[in-house]
Amino acid sequence: MVHIVGLTAVEDYLYLSYYQTPYRMRLVDGTLEKKIDGEWSTRLYFNEAMVCYHLLHYVKDTPMLTGAWTPNTALDGIISRTEPQHDPLFAPFEKRFTGRAAQLEALCKRLGGVKQDKGDLCYEFEAFPQVHLQVLFYDADEDFPAQVKVLVDRHVTDYIHFETTGCLISDLFEKIEQMDDEETGAK
Repeated sequence: MVHIVGLTAVEDYLYLSYYQTPYRMRLVDGTLEKKIDGEWSTRLYFNEAMVCYHLLHYVKDTPMLTGAWTPNTALDGIISRTEPQHDPLFAPFEKRFTGRAAQLEALCKRLGGVKQDKGDLCYEFEAFPQVHLQVLFYDADEDFPAQVKVLVDRHVTDYIHFETTGCLISDLFEKIEQMDDEETGAK
């Protein structure tokens, strides 16, 4: 596992990074901890714990990313004859940033996103060193409401379960929204 995912194992811990935050797992009992204000804590949210465990459980023996981006609704191995429904996770995010593309861009930069040349704005984020997401935002205009799309590598399921992408997206949106609340003084 250490070599496949490129993790660090030191003494009794396995170390990983999730959205550039250090995490470690105690090898003796599997307890997951994250570093908060310089201290290790077991206070984790469900999503962040699940994605770390899923990375360790679902990674294939020889994972291979393609470099080809696809919508999170059209992942490798998932076949659908119907048009995917709009993800309910996206609607509040789209509404929140309608007419606020400049603010969203500033937040994406602060969170370490790397600007891409797509949509009205697009930023790539590193969930794990091997798993990246691209968030595309199209602001509302006179004909269409705001729209968010999230792209992942076509073979991201070589590293995580396809349902785990929802946790990755939820955590990313939450981080952006939390920073927005801090800047605007909202609760």
